[in-house]
Amino acid sequence: MRIPKSLKRIAVMVALCCSAPPALAETQPSNIVLIIADDLGVGDVRYLRSGPFATPNLDRLARESTLFTNAYVTAAVCSPSRAGLHTGRYQARFGHDFNPGSTSDQAEMSLPPGVPTIAGRLQRAGYFTGLIGKWHLEGRRAGASPLERGFDYYFGFASGGTYILNPREGDLLLRTEGEPIERTRSQGFSRMGAPVEIDAYKTDVLNQEALDFLARADSEDRPFFLVLAHHAPHVPLEATKTYVDRVAHIADPRLRAYAAMVTALDDSVGAVLDDLGRRGLKEETLIIFLSDNGCPPYISEVCSNAPFTGHKRDLGEGGIRSPFLIRWPKGTDGPKVYSKPVISLDLAGTILGAAGLQDQIRDIDGVDLSSHVKASGMTPHEALYWRAGTDLAIRKGDWKLIQVDLPQGGRQSFLFNLKRDPGETRNLAPVHPEKVLELEASWRQWNGGNTPSRMQGRVTTTRIAGVEVLARY
Repeated sequence: MRIPKSLKRIAVMVALCCSAPPALAETQPSNIVLIIADDLGVGDVRYLRSGPFATPNLDRLARESTLFTNAYVTAAVCSPSRAGLHTGRYQARFGHDFNPGSTSDQAEMSLPPGVPTIAGRLQRAGYFTGLIGKWHLEGRRAGASPLERGFDYYFGFASGGTYILNPREGDLLLRTEGEPIERTRSQGFSRMGAPVEIDAYKTDVLNQEALDFLARADSEDRPFFLVLAHHAPHVPLEATKTYVDRVAHIADPRLRAYAAMVTALDDSVGAVLDDLGRRGLKEETLIIFLSDNGCPPYISEVCSNAPFTGHKRDLGEGGIRSPFLIRWPKGTDGPKVYSKPVISLDLAGTILGAAGLQDQIRDIDGVDLSSHVKASGMTPHEALYWRAGTDLAIRKGDWKLIQVDLPQGGRQSFLFNLKRDPGETRNLAPVHPEKVLELEASWRQWNGGNTPSRMQGRVTTTRIAGVEVLARY
């Protein structure tokens, strides 16, 4: 006889509460699904902004969720952003400022052994945990694989790789800046630590693996935590004929390829939502969607961070803003729109709260957003902080300060009032030097508790308020 899922959850709740503080006995742990897009700009989801291609499933999720319109990630590139997301701590706490830029960086890019992950916390609490997709936190240090950092099941890849192993007629594969003319055709997959190649479109493969995980999780007598970390729409621009044909109305081949990749990503979101619904799990599952950072400058003619300036690799709003949706389990009320500034660190606190692990939230930098969205007068953070080596930024209220180096030498401060100037077009630092000093002092006080970067990173140039500056990533 099949045991109803609600009874299974109650049994797990009792088991968890036996070793938990009495306050947790009233909390039934939720299932949790965290979906991460890669380099998806805030201007590329239709529930936020109109555009040349559709995202119907993300739009559907948005209608069912709280939409956070002032949401940030902790870094403008993939690895440090994921370090913050998977731990709930500013990655500067443990010196993870950059994407790996050298051989020594590769050795240091894994999370330090003493830094707990959200998956590890949930695993110890009895959750069945799985990571499908991109990890990007696995260096050459022992104990760095997802299987050693809290995940019971892992199918994915360390950082990059192609989407299409063997191109077929009608597939669209385009080169972008910095890519080799001849790319090694590998999707870089690993299943439970063993390399494997699958001759299917990468986004489709990850989607099916996620559905397989949910089928297995449905048979478990415990709650589950699934991280579906897609590669799309990160370069290379590659899409199969199936998706290319669905955006055939787009004439520009580069935009068509990008639109096809986002379409595949959107389909995957819909498939996960539908599968949870068929299994009767949707109402008892916390569902989260975000991107790891903004879309990159080298495909800025086809992707969009609008209405913001800045891109992946820099600390402008376009580089660190993210689409950000939370669909609450049944019985948890929340507003349709939440406009106060939040950050990806808050997802760790929200997940721990949904798991009945409120006592562990004090160990992280994020908050449980479920309590904040119900209390409209509460502000989750007095300030938000960013560090990429010597590049720094802080947002406090409506004010944002960025300090970076100049190509010709020297350093410059940029001060913006984001309420009046969300596009960061007018530098108010010369007008309000006292505000610059105030924000700089707040940032330095925060940074005093951090660890120097363990990585060298790379340097590029970008523009802030019309001024050419250096950006470290």
